[in-house]
Amino acid sequence: MSVVKELYVATSSLYQFALEPLPEDDDARDQFIARIDKQLASREALIMKIERTSLTESEKKLGDELVKLNEKLNVRLSVIRSDIQANLSELKVKKQTGRRYENPYDGPTADGVFFDKRGV
Repeated sequence: MSVVKELYVATSSLYQFALEPLPEDDDARDQFIARIDKQLASREALIMKIERTSLTESEKKLGDELVKLNEKLNVRLSVIRSDIQANLSELKVKKQTGRRYENPYDGPTADGVFFDKRGV
């Protein structure tokens, strides 16, 4: 099998896997991300193996299809990335809320500031 064909199969497999919804469970999510990362690394290795000067016409046509599939994959991966970033920001807010609950007198108050008239 040619390198371009292997790359197309790997990209197609990654795209099908990326279409699955992001798992809610933390362990499953970590495994999901690790699998995507592993498949991206294997694709990168295949891309490095391609010799652009010695491609046949059928490989060039498959390459065109590969570019289209890669665009779809990039869109899906960016959606997954934004979901993960949203979850991280939610976690950050939860941590800050938890810290405020544990120590409510730490940091600035929401009530305002007292000004002493005589000190001015």
